[in-house]
Amino acid sequence: MFTIYAKPHCSLCIKLKMVMDLLGKKYEEKILGVDYTEEEFREKFPGKNLFPQVELEGKYIGNCNQTVAYLKDHRVF
Repeated sequence: MFTIYAKPHCSLCIKLKMVMDLLGKKYEEKILGVDYTEEEFREKFPGKNLFPQVELEGKYIGNCNQTVAYLKDHRVF
């Protein structure tokens, strides 16, 4: 299952969740300030400052564009 590290009111986070929903992909959404802190985000994703950041089964996939590219590369759509 995918894990999407999002922040409130993030347009790219919303778009990525829409893509996942359209493709029928299961995901868990974690929200900044609810499920994790900024410090935890920096520790988990050093050098990353874009939202969302995505993992698949604990493996780092990337930001929104990288995740869409991953889905295309793996012929999910």
